[in-house]
Amino acid sequence: MNTVEFTTTIEHGIIHLPKEFEDYNNAVAHVSVTLDTNETSQKEKLAALFAKMRGVKMFENIENPTEWQKKLRDEWD
Repeated sequence: MNTVEFTTTIEHGIIHLPKEFEDYNNAVAHVSVTLDTNETSQKEKLAALFAKMRGVKMFENIENPTEWQKKLRDEWD
């Protein structure tokens, strides 16, 4: 049995091996995950961003929102 240790990000339930461990691809492994609880979660980051943007009036200069949306959609055609 061989033990390796590395830090990575779990993306959509997938743990990617760093390049230096590519020889272990398709190997059977016993996995133990220690989560870094000090890192800000995506939900917390979004909440902070929304709180920061709460006072910003991004669309106040738009006179007719419906026409504005139609023009945006026409750009996609």
